[in-house]
Amino acid sequence: MKIVEVAHEYIEFDNGSMITFDHVQDCCEHNYADFKQIEEQALETEFDEELIFEAVEGSGFRFGSKGTPMFFVPCYSEQSGYYSFDVEIYYNGKQVLNLECEERY
Repeated sequence: MKIVEVAHEYIEFDNGSMITFDHVQDCCEHNYADFKQIEEQALETEFDEELIFEAVEGSGFRFGSKGTPMFFVPCYSEQSGYYSFDVEIYYNGKQVLNLECEERY
């Protein structure tokens, strides 16, 4: 499967599969996966439907499939430093990761 669309809220593949994120906001933080920063090479890669996900300590996650490169997606938290930094990553509606985001000022 190949990536057909990269939006602020998701990455969509040609078979309808999607990578999305969610964060239950405490108050004044904005935690998100910055899908728009994905490498150009990812758009040309043919992935297997069984994607592999790995957290990258404090900065985001990587995904790929057997026989493909792993591609990095940064995760950010915009806040005053008093709230949570977590974000959940979903693949086809199923949570695959819960990770901490990098703080952005």
